[in-house]
Amino acid sequence: MPPYESGRRLCLLMEAGETRYSVEATSVMEVAAPGPDETSLRGVLEVSDLSVLLGGEPERAPGMVVVFDVSPTLAVRVRSIVEVVDVAPAPHYLLPSGLGDTLAALSRSAVLHKDRLYLELNAEALPHEPGTVRPPPEHPVHFLGSRPERSLVFESQGRLFGLPLSLISQVVTQGPAFSALPGKGGAVAGVMPHGQALWPLYSAPALLGSAPAHVEPFLVLTEVEGRSLGLCASRVLGVHPRFEPTGEPGEFSAPGVPAPVLFLDVRRMFS
Repeated sequence: MPPYESGRRLCLLMEAGETRYSVEATSVMEVAAPGPDETSLRGVLEVSDLSVLLGGEPERAPGMVVVFDVSPTLAVRVRSIVEVVDVAPAPHYLLPSGLGDTLAALSRSAVLHKDRLYLELNAEALPHEPGTVRPPPEHPVHFLGSRPERSLVFESQGRLFGLPLSLISQVVTQGPAFSALPGKGGAVAGVMPHGQALWPLYSAPALLGSAPAHVEPFLVLTEVEGRSLGLCASRVLGVHPRFEPTGEPGEFSAPGVPAPVLFLDVRRMFS
C-alpha cells in the first residue's frame, strides 16, 4: 500500500451521482437538509446539484446540502453524507494521468476508506455553473494488423475483443473499491486501486466510439508502454492459440469462439 499520511486530517465523505468524494472539513461551512422547495437553503442560498456541476445527471431529491467555504459561497446537493473521518491513516493514491485536464484541477488523489474509494475534491476548484467539466481526450483508434498469437478473448457490451497474453497482467473482478468518475462521456468507466496504484478502467466499445462507457463485472488489467490500465468485460472466454483474419480491419476468428474477435492495437493507442 502507499505510505500513510502523518498527523490528523478530518474530511467529509459524501456521495454525489455515481461517485464518492472526500473534501477537507475546513472547506465546509455547513451540512444541512434542503429547504421545503428543495432548491435553496433557508431561502437564502441557491442549491445546485454537485453531480450536474461536474457533468453528470440530476440528483434524486431531497438529498443533503453541503455549503463550501469558497468565494462566492457554493451550496450543493449531494446524494448522501457518509461520515466525517480522520483519513490520515488511510491509503492514498494519485489519480492516473489521461483522465482530462478539468478532472485534474478538481482532484489529484483519492483515499481508500473502509474498502471504498473517495476522490479528494479541491473545493476551490469546484465550478459554480455546469458545463465546465469535459471528458478525457479521445484516443485514436488503431487495429492490430498482424495475426495475433496466444490471446485472451473477452466480451464487452455484446462484442468480442482480444488481447495478446504478452500484454495481460491479470484478470480481476470489479470490487467495492471501484469508483466511477464524475461527468459523462469519454471511454473511461472509472478507476480502481490495485497493488500500489489506481488503474484507469476503459470500455473497449467506448474507445471505438460505438457505445458509452459501462462498468462491467470483470477487468482485464494490462501493461502498455509503461502504463497500467484495465478494460471492462462482461465475461471472459479464455485463452485461444490460433486466429485467422476475417478480412475486416483488426478482426480475427478462432476455433471454438462463436463470433469474430476484434483486436485493438492498444500499444499504438496508448503510446
